[in-house]
Amino acid sequence: MKFTLKIIISVVAIISIIFSISGIIMIKSNFKHSLEKTISQNIEAHTLERYGMENNIDTNINKKGEISKEQLSIYARSLVYYLENNKRISIYINDEKLYSNIEIDEDTFKNLNNGKEIKYILKDIKNYKYMLVSSSIEINNYKILLISRYDITDVFTERDRQLNYFYKIDIAVILVSAISICILSLFLTKPIIKLNETSKKITQGLYKERIDIKSKDEIGELAKSFNIMIDNIEDKINELELSVKQREEFITNFTHELKNPMTSIIGYADILKSGKYDNDVNLRAANYIFNEAKRLETLAHKLMDLMELSNEHITLESLDIVWFMNNLYKDINDTLGEIKLELNIEKAYVVADKVLLESCLRNLIDNSKKANPKDKIIRVVGKVENNKYKISIIDKGCGIPEEDLPRITESFYMVDKVRAKTNGRSGIGLSICEKIAKLHNSKLEITSKVDEGTSISLYLEVENEK
Repeated sequence: MKFTLKIIISVVAIISIIFSISGIIMIKSNFKHSLEKTISQNIEAHTLERYGMENNIDTNINKKGEISKEQLSIYARSLVYYLENNKRISIYINDEKLYSNIEIDEDTFKNLNNGKEIKYILKDIKNYKYMLVSSSIEINNYKILLISRYDITDVFTERDRQLNYFYKIDIAVILVSAISICILSLFLTKPIIKLNETSKKITQGLYKERIDIKSKDEIGELAKSFNIMIDNIEDKINELELSVKQREEFITNFTHELKNPMTSIIGYADILKSGKYDNDVNLRAANYIFNEAKRLETLAHKLMDLMELSNEHITLESLDIVWFMNNLYKDINDTLGEIKLELNIEKAYVVADKVLLESCLRNLIDNSKKANPKDKIIRVVGKVENNKYKISIIDKGCGIPEEDLPRITESFYMVDKVRAKTNGRSGIGLSICEKIAKLHNSKLEITSKVDEGTSISLYLEVENEK
């Protein structure tokens, strides 16, 4: 059963039950009040009739104390005549009927002929409702019983009329409520229906779908949270797709990187194996095999470094950055050939892993060297900036195209593959640097323009000077 139908049935049922019970209770209360009031009025009327009959008896009693039945009968007829035959009474003297214009069966007579107190019963006679009231008078050993009958059909008729009228109103209220609740529930559940439809579209892979609900109620909040959830899911899916794509490219590039040197090694090995060539050719072939083998060795070391960094748990320590950079300068300056390394290092203590930081900076300086700086200078700048220590490697080399900047830290990604092969590059160095930066709670910031140069920076935590 749909949620909308559940709301309609539940609300209509509640309204129907409450309205019906309330109406019936109210009508019954009104009926009870009317009946009690009518009974009270009829008892008062009967009491007056009894007093009138008692006065008549006192007036017409003879000297011997005997009651004149004839006079009492005349009084009864005159009373009925005076009320235009609307009066219905029965008079009994010592249980003997003296006068009666109503039919009273034996059981009814027994119920009414019981003691001096006023008694009454309600009785159905031919689809009419009557009230029979009785009381007795004892005078000179005479027991006189007066029974009065009153028509109370109007009280019950009014009750039935009110009930019939209420049933019609009740049906009308239920119908109007059902229609109103139906419209209201459709309006209220419309956002839920939109939410459901959007969910179905998303399950079909349409991750760009969003719910456009502007209400500020709980459903609006749900829609907002749903959109945020889908945004996060879409981001995760994009990340997974990118990861899968990068992994595929990694495998393709890695295979290619292995294929080229292996092909060269096999080819030159065949030359040596054939024995058909002179010493110069054989020596050149041996050199090619040696260089390609060294290239594979370097590639293997780089891959091992990359794999180890993926699971690295480092212990950071305090490091005098000036001392560290001076030692690094002494180690690598002679390996740069014509390239000059310039240091501009602000004094500070940083929190870092010495070995990993050295590996990172060596890779960055090596990349700058291979970019062929026009002025033959690689600048290393270190300074405190926003409570962090920023180290930048700056060159005026060939630069990197803007469209390649987001991908240059991917493994095996190379902007210029031909020049990279000439320089002996594998496209793994920046991947290693990026992972080292992450292990230091930082990341590489790269700015570059083609033919103008490149600047690569990372940030380290600063420790109070010792």
